[in-house]
Amino acid sequence: MAITLGSLTFDEGHTTFEEQYEEVAGRDERVVLVKGLIAGESTVAGVESRLDAVLDAASVDGFTVALSLREGRRLFVRRESFERQVLRERACGAFTLTLRARNPFEESTLATQDNWSILASGSTLSVSSSGNESALAVISLVASGTVVDPSFSDGTNGVAYSGSMADGETLVFDGVERRATLESVDVTPYVSGDFPVVDPAGTTLTYTDDAASSHTGSATVVYRDRWW
Repeated sequence: MAITLGSLTFDEGHTTFEEQYEEVAGRDERVVLVKGLIAGESTVAGVESRLDAVLDAASVDGFTVALSLREGRRLFVRRESFERQVLRERACGAFTLTLRARNPFEESTLATQDNWSILASGSTLSVSSSGNESALAVISLVASGTVVDPSFSDGTNGVAYSGSMADGETLVFDGVERRATLESVDVTPYVSGDFPVVDPAGTTLTYTDDAASSHTGSATVVYRDRWW
């Protein structure tokens, strides 16, 4: 497939990439070198314009641009360096673009959503991801009646909110951002434990709450497959 960086699609026949992994402050980051040729232009100005487009496709300021190296997957990257060469007599050029992803995992461009009707404390939902790494989950719970101290577990990791939800209120456990919100208000200080994940081998999520709770609600579990 053609490599894409934000809205820019590279020439599939004249572009290659290399991947490296680096340890930074105790965590892994992915570095991608995109190398290509600029051909088919009739003027040097055309070559320079296309090289400028490559330079401008990713920012040096943040990991905000999506890079797709493989079908259906993406990384968020920033530009680390850019080298260009122009052969004026032939109106062609070459470049090496170095990109860095702070999060080294590729993730699916499309999210999976599983719906869950909760009718009792101890309710379970079976889910599974399709990558080769556990997927980070965003679990949203809409209360039916008064829900007290709701929690979700994957059997290893469990996250719990210490408080109550009124009928119709929405609590979000965001395992991607590592935060929780109730009606869009940050309630992370009232949350304990670790956020559940969705394993490629399959995961059983379990909902529990307090004895005083209504034990009812509806939940959605949203996640993106991940690859190392």
